[in-house]
Amino acid sequence: MTGLGEDLRHGLRALSKSRGSAFVAIASLALGIGANTTVVTMLNAMLLRSLPVRDPARLAVIYTVDPHSAGLLGCSYPNYVDYRDRNPVFSSLALYSPLVMNLTGHGEAQSLMGAIVSGNYFSTLGVEPMIGRAFRPEEDASPGANPVTIVSYGLWNRLYAADPRVTSRAIRLNGHEFQIVGVAPEGFHGLNSMFAADVWVPLMMYPQVFPTPAVVNQRRALYFSAVGRLRPGVGMAQAETAMQAIAQDLERQWPKENHGYRLKLVPAAEAALATQTRNAVVNSGEVLMIVSGLVLLIACVNVANLLLARAAERNKEIAIRLALGASRWRLIRQLLTESALLAVAGGLAGLLVARWARDLLWSLRPPMFNHAAFRLDFDTRVLAYTLGISVCAGILFGLAPALRATRPDLAVDLKERSGRTAPRLGRWNLLSILVIEQVAFSLVTLVAAGLFIRSMRSASQIDPGFDAAHLATVGYNVADQGYSAARGREFQRAVLERVSTLPSVDGVTLAKDPPLKAAGARTVFLRGQENTAGGQGRLTLTNVVWPGYFRTMRIGLARGRDFSMLDTLDSPRVAIVNQAAAAVFWPGQEATGKSIEFGGENLPVEVVGVVRNATYRDFSEPPPAMIYLSMVQYYFPYGSVYIHSRGKPETALAEARKEIRKLDRNLVLQDETVETTIRETLWAQRLSGQLLGVFGLLALALSTIGIYGVVSYSVQRRVREIGIRMALGATAADVQAMVLNEGIRMVAAGVISGLAVSLATSHVVKNMLLVVGPRDALTFVLVPSILVLVAIFACWLPAHRATLVKPASALREE
Repeated sequence: MTGLGEDLRHGLRALSKSRGSAFVAIASLALGIGANTTVVTMLNAMLLRSLPVRDPARLAVIYTVDPHSAGLLGCSYPNYVDYRDRNPVFSSLALYSPLVMNLTGHGEAQSLMGAIVSGNYFSTLGVEPMIGRAFRPEEDASPGANPVTIVSYGLWNRLYAADPRVTSRAIRLNGHEFQIVGVAPEGFHGLNSMFAADVWVPLMMYPQVFPTPAVVNQRRALYFSAVGRLRPGVGMAQAETAMQAIAQDLERQWPKENHGYRLKLVPAAEAALATQTRNAVVNSGEVLMIVSGLVLLIACVNVANLLLARAAERNKEIAIRLALGASRWRLIRQLLTESALLAVAGGLAGLLVARWARDLLWSLRPPMFNHAAFRLDFDTRVLAYTLGISVCAGILFGLAPALRATRPDLAVDLKERSGRTAPRLGRWNLLSILVIEQVAFSLVTLVAAGLFIRSMRSASQIDPGFDAAHLATVGYNVADQGYSAARGREFQRAVLERVSTLPSVDGVTLAKDPPLKAAGARTVFLRGQENTAGGQGRLTLTNVVWPGYFRTMRIGLARGRDFSMLDTLDSPRVAIVNQAAAAVFWPGQEATGKSIEFGGENLPVEVVGVVRNATYRDFSEPPPAMIYLSMVQYYFPYGSVYIHSRGKPETALAEARKEIRKLDRNLVLQDETVETTIRETLWAQRLSGQLLGVFGLLALALSTIGIYGVVSYSVQRRVREIGIRMALGATAADVQAMVLNEGIRMVAAGVISGLAVSLATSHVVKNMLLVVGPRDALTFVLVPSILVLVAIFACWLPAHRATLVKPASALREE
């Protein structure tokens, strides 16, 4: 310990004597470590967060897999009942679904995030309310009979000031009084990371709170999620096999409703994010971790170059120590101690950078994260990671200089001028190799940033199939106020009449789903085809729209007619399909005039028109099949008012909101422009592009500093050589060309290496790019050109300084 203390004191003295070098090293490490810590903080919060439940590793979420539909689907209530009663692998199986509820009685009406859950939800998760109790079995037995609720710890504090007698009070949700029976423990917001629940209500209260109560008992309505606790000794694979057998039994028992359905079990921690969101986060995280790691490596190379330069300056000192009997290990330990001090200081500074970056990142989050159950916090896992990379960085950039510095030639280094040996750039020495690696890492980082920036610029020019620039929407749900179907239809007509008269509005219509958020899907059967008799159907996206929807959206009608107000409840059901649906269901045939049927609804639906394809959910996928139904024939208490503006959509949106508010001041309205919705849809690509752009600039700056430092150090060490060359007749241009050539050779080797790596690994980002390919020619030409120009400038500055050397002065100083 005495030796370690001496090493620390000596290291602090050595660093204090070269404050400028130490500052540059610490700043470089802070940027690299801060970038890594920021990315790890984000991924830790979104992917690695432990669920606040008992033994979360024993919880599994059951998904339905339909061979005709991409992704993982939910579970219907009737199927859940069979899974719960027949399975031998779960000790308990619960059902839940997130909901948005309307809260009144506490000032202005507001939205609450909530969940409708089976009575055994809290017991299955092993969560005990901190006040009151969980739901009782009888409270989940009869529809609409037991209006009780459990509130979150946060809501308990916000609305009731942490009143310990809150279980004697009621809360008004969707226009109905619910008795509070418990308060969930602090930190528990349910199993959905993107949807932090404030209230939970029993599943049998669906007539009061579920948007479409009629579908709850339909076996095809996959609107819920089922989570089960595995019995002791039962593994995930064994449980999935057992549940598959039950699914096959249900398919035989209910062939039309469960045709082709299979089950997939996923750990509850993985299911906390929706599959599409989780995939986007994982893909972005992989790219960001690689690029931030490259930024850290560039910073480490900078510090290693700096330490190599300092070690060369200390050749004579180290030679004297060895000559006086110091062991090589003792000197290596001393030099590594100095590196460790730099690494610790860089790590602490990196935490400050990461804290600032974390707050900035959270402030830029898309609206879909406003109700997330996680925050970007520095927990023990993040702090341990930062400590780990700081230690590894210290070893990484400190070991090579220490080993090289402690292998001197005593006979040479003890001479007076031995410390002025001139290192040559462009040759295969350690300094040159480090610079080449630095340039290569920078190019890979810049290429990744360039691809994402190009992708986002191209995405802004994608035609979504409708006029996004002049559209805005206002979301509503009149079921929150207990509207009957008749009163709801009256509200819809009143909204259309009021908003259509506004001078800033060019068109107005209604639709069940907001733009780019198509959520409804129904199983479609072709009437008169073989698959109807066999019970086979195809799960297809559907939307319910008001007549004039396509005109307002500027979606072209390819064939047939639009919906009409004459398509009433008493007239035959009609539908309009997009071109993708026409190609799927009737390839090579005319779709208009054909009839379809929806699962659970034994009514023929005639196709009266075909419209052009549009984007319904994801810009990265080709337009899926879509079937539109008339809102005059199908009533939904919730939906969106679509407003097409004459000018800026923000103006029309503000005026429309005021008019709708006049109809019912208690309604919670959710409004935004469609361009805002598009930005939210592309949040993963935008976030990746922004972070990669920052990382690319960091890499470019660090590389420029590194190249300049190495070339400048080489010129400084070769003053005598340059003086002799100029004394022998070399011109300033000759000296400048010599230094530039040596620097450019290193840069060229780094660029070639970086291009090879970038081309070989470009497939990693293929699924995250829009329009632009992973080997985009413009990016692979422009980025290396910019890097070469910047590198040449970094080499030119010290090369120009070399031309100012006066031969007489240089030789006299030597």
